[in-house]
Amino acid sequence: MITIAIVDDNAQYRKAITVALELNKQYHIIHVLENCEQIISTFEQSLPQVVLMDINMPGIDGIKAVWLLKKRFPEIKVLMLTVFEDEEKIFSALRAGANGYLLKKDDLEKISAAIHSVHIGEAPMNGMIASKVIDYFKPINIKQNEDIALTRRENEILQLLINGYSYKEIAANIHISRETINSHIKNIYKKLKVHSRAELSKRFHSS
Repeated sequence: MITIAIVDDNAQYRKAITVALELNKQYHIIHVLENCEQIISTFEQSLPQVVLMDINMPGIDGIKAVWLLKKRFPEIKVLMLTVFEDEEKIFSALRAGANGYLLKKDDLEKISAAIHSVHIGEAPMNGMIASKVIDYFKPINIKQNEDIALTRRENEILQLLINGYSYKEIAANIHISRETINSHIKNIYKKLKVHSRAELSKRFHSS
């Protein structure tokens, strides 16, 4: 059973996603919070394995909350669940340590698959993020820094994700294992975080 916390200031959505997930016997919702103000102390009492985190909330926003959670509980898995599709929000969340990024308009099957994926240590990525990652890593954006440039295989996997392929379909298409795909995706996320880790640290420590 996977223990889950839901953090969202939208009462209607908070209730809807809680009810939907509780229908699945594989999940146990242990916290439902409307903001991040007491999130550390709450999780110290009972730590969930996976957190579904909104972004725009009063007080501590979801991105800063991810940063704080990952510092205190590095093993925790956080999936952003939000309405925002812009590049700044996506990359800020991933750099802060989010394990994945979902949209509230995504169906329950997609959200459930992502929960299982992060729980077993995978790094889910969808076509929307893959497209933005490719744009982000264009040489003009990274100043041709070879340490964070994407490899040929990473580009190939991202293009297949953009084309709607699942991890299973990608594995069959380019003849590698799902585990190898996951390793490549994790490396892409690592490159995103390394690129601006110092800048992010300064931002959150000064706020």
